[in-house]
Amino acid sequence: MRTENHAEYAEHALALLSSDTMKRMTFSRRQALQGMLLGAAGMSLSLESFGQITIPPGEIRLIFNENPYGPSPKALAEVAKILPKTAYYPDDIEGELIDLFMERLRLDRDQLFLASGSNEGLQAAMLAFGKQGKILSPSLTYSEHLLYAENLGIEVERVPLRADMAIDLEAMARAVDDSVSLVYLCNPNNPTGMAIDGDELRSFCREVSAKVPIMIDEAYSELTDKPDYTSMVDLVRSGANILLTRTFSKIFGMAGLRVGYGMGHPDIVKVVRDHVMAWPNGVGLYAAYHSYLDEDFIAFSREKILQGREMVNSTFRRHGIEPLPSQTNFVCADIGHDADVFKEQLASRNVIIRGSYDDYSTFSRVSMGRIEDLEVFDRAVTEIWGG
Repeated sequence: MRTENHAEYAEHALALLSSDTMKRMTFSRRQALQGMLLGAAGMSLSLESFGQITIPPGEIRLIFNENPYGPSPKALAEVAKILPKTAYYPDDIEGELIDLFMERLRLDRDQLFLASGSNEGLQAAMLAFGKQGKILSPSLTYSEHLLYAENLGIEVERVPLRADMAIDLEAMARAVDDSVSLVYLCNPNNPTGMAIDGDELRSFCREVSAKVPIMIDEAYSELTDKPDYTSMVDLVRSGANILLTRTFSKIFGMAGLRVGYGMGHPDIVKVVRDHVMAWPNGVGLYAAYHSYLDEDFIAFSREKILQGREMVNSTFRRHGIEPLPSQTNFVCADIGHDADVFKEQLASRNVIIRGSYDDYSTFSRVSMGRIEDLEVFDRAVTEIWGG
């Protein structure tokens, strides 16, 4: 493959190689792309020069819900053009990205904001609304921002999940009183991977948002079976008292570039925007803009993630375990014994997954890696549990 070829051809050609071919290669896809892009930018820097994570050779990383097929090759090519200019603050890219969201999502400018990953938007909301009362949340959900809030002295009330591991909307609605300043949901939920039925969630939002603002983390929205049905963006358009956050860390494969955004009622957006702490990441914004436009890459990533999800489901089922119905880029299952032990057993085989969760010590979560990574996971599980 000649280095002057477009990065997207390198991406897709390497992604389609068999696992046996991949093993014979002496360089990684990521290194190849970086070499092409840095060469295009007239630079000769190592991976470590960027402060990026280096995965040890042979390690299978299935822990952080990343998309190893990203970022978009077109986005990488555009980023290469601006790297020599990053001595300067970004110019119009922030507004251009907002314009793109306005067009695609059919929203007004005052209904949108940008953040350094969706987590910054979530933390800003915790900081803003935590001053006014406690935060209501499911007991098992994505919680980094909730822990951040508690470290600031903000009270977080956690409502137990239902017996089937679904978020209990009825119990959460009953828990709303004058002491609650914000209701938080993650849909689909992390770490269960389960999506809330769209109509049930709309009914909940219409009832509860009349009393208190609702914030919904939609980090995995693009991976659901019916994104338009599962997402509450239609309620944002109608002016509901809700806020949605999204990220470029998942389907877009940009976890290390830290770009997120939110949409909601203008009054909530203003409050959250006023509490966002970081300045925009210009490189990340350029990558986000071009990733958002790269529909071929989005479709490619979705296809690979769904294929991998079915592979992990099949691995669990072959060993008599029924995983939770995931609509994300990870699979969670009750394996029937200590998930931390399972984690260590896999780690001894260079497969890295998440350990147990408080009060759910037998639940194990596996993120989607490359297809060849998940083949290694399958073999490792067979070695541990028997074939």
